Amino acid sequence: MIDIILLTLLFYFIQLPLPMILGLKDVSLSYHLSSRDEEVNRPLISERGIRALKNLKESLFIFIPLSLLSIISDVDIVLAATVWLVLRVVYCILYYMGVSYLRTIVWFLSVICLLDMAIRIFKHSV
Repeated sequence: MIDIILLTLLFYFIQLPLPMILGLKDVSLSYHLSSRDEEVNRPLISERGIRALKNLKESLFIFIPLSLLSIISDVDIVLAATVWLVLRVVYCILYYMGVSYLRTIVWFLSVICLLDMAIRIFKHSV
């Protein structure tokens, strides 16, 4: 399970600078290194990346505690966690590509993985 957590954190740190990197053509590096007091017009791809990252952060808020609880409780949720991570990577790619409906289905499936993880931990604790 620890390897899935570490891969998830790696994915987060890869996704973190992507909106900036993909928008460097339109928004200078000096802006990103500044205090960013003024708002700039970011390219669409950067805006999508920012929203995808925000969504991942919201999901991590649930994933990380569940993962840690599974380790503490010795509950096997590796499959659900792995599928969750794969779905989150696919979700990110679909978000950058601007694919709407399929992206929503992928998001929903990732939420089901989180529910499965929680249910397994709950059943073990009762």
